[in-house]
Amino acid sequence: MTIRPSKQWEPAVALASSQRAWVAELMSYAQDHAGVRVVGTVLSRREAIEHEYDALLIDDTSSFLTRRLVTRVQSKRRVVIGVFEGTRGDLGRGRLVEMGVDDVVEAGASPKEFLAKIRALAEQRFVDRDFDEIVAGETATLAPDVAAVIGDSASPAQDSGGALVVVSGSNGSTEISVGIATLLARSGARVALVDLDTLEPAVAQRIGADLVPNVMTAVEALRLDADVAASLPRHPDGFAVLAGLPSPREWEACSEDDVADLVAELGRVFSPVVVRVNRHLEDLSSFGNATGRFAPARRMVAGADHLVVVGDPSPTGVTGVLAWIGDARALSGAPVHVVMNHAVRSLYQQGEITEEIGRTFRSASVTFLPEEQKVRKAAWQGESVPAGRFTRALSGVAAAVGSHPMRRRRPSGHTS
Repeated sequence: MTIRPSKQWEPAVALASSQRAWVAELMSYAQDHAGVRVVGTVLSRREAIEHEYDALLIDDTSSFLTRRLVTRVQSKRRVVIGVFEGTRGDLGRGRLVEMGVDDVVEAGASPKEFLAKIRALAEQRFVDRDFDEIVAGETATLAPDVAAVIGDSASPAQDSGGALVVVSGSNGSTEISVGIATLLARSGARVALVDLDTLEPAVAQRIGADLVPNVMTAVEALRLDADVAASLPRHPDGFAVLAGLPSPREWEACSEDDVADLVAELGRVFSPVVVRVNRHLEDLSSFGNATGRFAPARRMVAGADHLVVVGDPSPTGVTGVLAWIGDARALSGAPVHVVMNHAVRSLYQQGEITEEIGRTFRSASVTFLPEEQKVRKAAWQGESVPAGRFTRALSGVAAAVGSHPMRRRRPSGHTS
């Protein structure tokens, strides 16, 4: 059983960035008095989730305060205390209550009042943990059928979400992602196609869809707890579609955490969720302002159940595919399906390419899609590709990625 904290125990507190006076006052008080440790200031949603602390203090006006953030922090056995300005009436308090914080405190309260609130809530975590351990111990001694009933009522069921299929590469990744979504929808799957290419968004243009809603508007709607899935337009072939960024210059508006939450939310309704990302997976975390340029693509690859990489059947095309798989393997161990677009019919050439790929990496499949006039015509008209050699070849890929969701694996090395 967990030991309750002693009177000398000091809860670790993280402060969300704020211009209000309470922050400086609390930090100054913590330096001169025992009772609380301020471990740092968090500047973003990601830092609020990843940093280690016991309690988070955050203003009602914080730019990254959302119900989803509060839930994520609380799921890590931490408490969230909202701070509001009394001069704003009940607006600030009301917003904090709506976000689901554990408690609220007025910005004008004294540091001692802040400390009392922090300790009371932080210590309650130990009581809750003790209770959970007692329940777990008692449940273990019961008959399996009785324990199952108690377990079901004591905690909500975990939602594994829908399968995530990530399509990347060059030379037709847009066409392939649209084709996979179309074939899966026609087979009866409830599919969503999301364009998360932050460099060259093109799905909406390919199928003649409106640019609104798009990933930017969907992220904003999610922050407001709107039903994003219900707002997605449906393509005539049956799949839901979410357009990409209106302009690649707006990539900073959608962080990797934002898009991860968005795709997870869609996964509660759709399966699979087919996501198209740009082909660059470099980690730019050491390059200042460019830190998140490719982060959404990396995040999607890391969480994928199936990966589809598109290239062309040429020496440079094969090299590009192998380089992409190498980058992806550092992030994910999910099965990789290689698609060679605009392929010639030469079985010898196809065999050489398949052997070259297999010599370096183990892939789940290698598919060659033929050059077909129907594809070009459909692209110009914004329509789905009619049945033919192209769709027959792609159907194998669609069937593979649309199968029962693979268990997401840890990154694994290549087999060279």
